[in-house]
Amino acid sequence: MTDGLMVIYNQLNSNEIIVSHCNGRIKFYEYPETADASKPFIVIDPLDVPGPVVFASNENHANEYLYQIDVEASNRLLVKEIQREIKKELKKIGFGQLKDGLDEYFKETKRFVDARRYQGLIKEEVL
Repeated sequence: MTDGLMVIYNQLNSNEIIVSHCNGRIKFYEYPETADASKPFIVIDPLDVPGPVVFASNENHANEYLYQIDVEASNRLLVKEIQREIKKELKKIGFGQLKDGLDEYFKETKRFVDARRYQGLIKEEVL
């Protein structure tokens, strides 16, 4: 079975701009409270379970995935730059951005957050 989180994680880590700003700070589901929040970070959060969509000979060959990817940082323009790079990388693997999302400034943490939703197909490894 293909791990959609790792497919996206590895794709994001192939981008020099993302790595230069978020190296070691790309997490799944939530960002740990004890982690370094003084620098930009990314959270990849699945919004649904993978759904089978492509079949051949009674075998599932691809699943549809839905993720929300959050970027947080104290610099608003840096958040936008990182999200732009994320969008480019996800497009390379067949994911498209959906219309819902979040663009906010949190006074409590003094951080900007840009959360975008992406949907796409990932081919399954068929044995």
